[in-house]
Amino acid sequence: MKKIIALVVALAFVLGLGALGFAEEAKALACDKCHKGDKALDKVVAAKKIDSAAGLKKAVKEGPKAKLHEKVTDDDIAAAAKTLKLK
Repeated sequence: MKKIIALVVALAFVLGLGALGFAEEAKALACDKCHKGDKALDKVVAAKKIDSAAGLKKAVKEGPKAKLHEKVTDDDIAAAAKTLKLK
């Protein structure tokens, strides 16, 4: 009986950690909701030659599509910059 309980607890622990990883990955980029395919964020950044987090923030907040990005927070931009490995 103790072995079964230990197995169930271990399984719940492993699945819990796995779920945390998936939730963090799914939450990582709010940009992915709209930026897919040809408009993927990495392709846009490369095309506009953005090489820093500050450049990304300026492009999002002050660029021609700024009106579409009004609800994008600084945290979202920082997460995107981190994922894209911008300076």
